[in-house]
Amino acid sequence: MTTTLSVNRVELSKQLGDYWASSTTGAGSSATIVDTLLKAKQNAWIGKDMYDLITEAGHASLDEERQISSLDNSTGTLTVLAHDNTTGSSMDYEVHRLFTASDKRIALVASARMAFPQIHEKIWDESMVSGNWLKDGSFEIWTSSSALTHWTTTTSTIAKTTTNGLFKHGLTSCKIDTAAGTVKQNITNWDDLKRLAGETVTFSMQAHCDTASCLRLSITDGVNTQTYSNYHAGDSAYTQDDPRTDNMYAQMFIDWNATEVTFTIHHEVAAATSYVDDARVIGPYQPRLFIDQLGLAQEKPIQIEIEPENYSTDEPWATIFNSRIDSELGYIYIPSSVQRDRRLRIKGIGYLDFVDSSGDSGTDWADMININSPQTDILVAQAAVYLYTVMSMPNFSRNTKQDFQQMIGFWENKLRVARNKFGMEIPSIPVRFQ
Repeated sequence: MTTTLSVNRVELSKQLGDYWASSTTGAGSSATIVDTLLKAKQNAWIGKDMYDLITEAGHASLDEERQISSLDNSTGTLTVLAHDNTTGSSMDYEVHRLFTASDKRIALVASARMAFPQIHEKIWDESMVSGNWLKDGSFEIWTSSSALTHWTTTTSTIAKTTTNGLFKHGLTSCKIDTAAGTVKQNITNWDDLKRLAGETVTFSMQAHCDTASCLRLSITDGVNTQTYSNYHAGDSAYTQDDPRTDNMYAQMFIDWNATEVTFTIHHEVAAATSYVDDARVIGPYQPRLFIDQLGLAQEKPIQIEIEPENYSTDEPWATIFNSRIDSELGYIYIPSSVQRDRRLRIKGIGYLDFVDSSGDSGTDWADMININSPQTDILVAQAAVYLYTVMSMPNFSRNTKQDFQQMIGFWENKLRVARNKFGMEIPSIPVRFQ
């Protein structure tokens, strides 16, 4: 149910009455566009501050915009500020007469947030575990496709993996290969781990590896002997739902005077390939979980649920009440009565944005927003309000300002109608927060 920024640009142009798209019929040059369909237009059809946009896929000047200076309807030729390359024949293009394509891009991107909550991103996250002391134990937070944000990698190469069957929890796992090395988390990555001094903890993970005697994990406190788990069997099968069944866990008492608290994943065979997911450190009650990365509006979930048993497929999950939210720092505090070592389901809504194929915020015409028609009518109407509001500012001509201000009222009414007809359901909030 996604649509591209370019599709929304076309729809916005159509609803504004500002849409012209065609294909060139003559060779033209870098400074001219030749199209016989333009012969039907009056030369006055082109006025001040009008722009073209090249939309031909594969063209060297794709997405370039240039100001149009004139139209010669005797030949069907638009004269423009020079593009970087010759326009050529059979080239798709658009003419933007009222607002430029860039103006519409800015309006659509801004309106994705401004139209909240009538259009929004639905959040349904199961990447967190009650009582888990690790930050991002599900390997969901990446600085890049080859670097985790809250884990430190040494020697080995890691990669963000989203292929079905290669992750066990959340939406991603961590692939480890190329060289023998480690992936670890300590108090440098996550300061909360220092509170484990004087406590007994269990470190486990879901994992598989294609080579025996390669993949295992360990706990270190800088005082006692480093404690290791058994190796993964090397049969390219994920550990069972309870990794303790496959001995993929380590248990250790962290010394009161620990000089470090480090949880390490060891990949010990360079030629092997490992996938790790759902790392957990369970010990004393850990009340807070970091939820800033979930994209929740104002960092506030609508509902928090807990599974009835490990990796349960039964529904419904139980609702958790009386959590506390720290929206400034992005934490949720779970009551101590909640059972530990169980997956949590966090539901909510977030602000929409245009994102690229990696899920990062973007403004390319190919970037996607997670709504489609008819919800895009809300986005388009909000963008039109944005455009006419900008044109009503004091820095624009007084001769046209009043007309634009009148159009604000027209589009605000269209926006109101679209919200009432097509607005997304806004869930109620059953969770009681302290």
